[in-house]
Amino acid sequence: MKKGLLVLAAALLAGIAAFYATRWHVAGEHHHGGHTMMDAMPELEWLKRDLHLSEGQFAKVSELHAAYRPKCTEMCQRIAEAHEKMDSLALAGSGITPELQAALKEHADLHLECQRTMLQHLYRTAATLDQAQAQQYLKTMLPFALDFSHSEPGQPDAH
Repeated sequence: MKKGLLVLAAALLAGIAAFYATRWHVAGEHHHGGHTMMDAMPELEWLKRDLHLSEGQFAKVSELHAAYRPKCTEMCQRIAEAHEKMDSLALAGSGITPELQAALKEHADLHLECQRTMLQHLYRTAATLDQAQAQQYLKTMLPFALDFSHSEPGQPDAH
């Protein structure tokens, strides 16, 4: 796998591990009058801070984020697998075979599905915010949904 995909996969795995570890920790504290599950979303703190979200808004955004995360993780894995298959077929052949053509289409279709799903999530999240917050949120987040160059190996933004 390329370096960019490895970094993306490692970041996703670290995020998922942190999510479940924190969730487990918070669930234990919840029984003792401690935090709620929403405290288990440190990656959303910037959103709460920068957009000045109310506790109710932050709770809804956190709920949407938690519901979206497994789908995002699944899509990233499927895209990585499709990209690896496409690379393998391209390197193994001397032209565009029917298999390579199918792999190219699968890769493109997965990107489209991921992009559509991510946009739906972003618009759903923005709908929980007031107009000014929603505008700032979309201004910040839409570039990630509309440009996948940061997720592809060999691109300038892929690290």
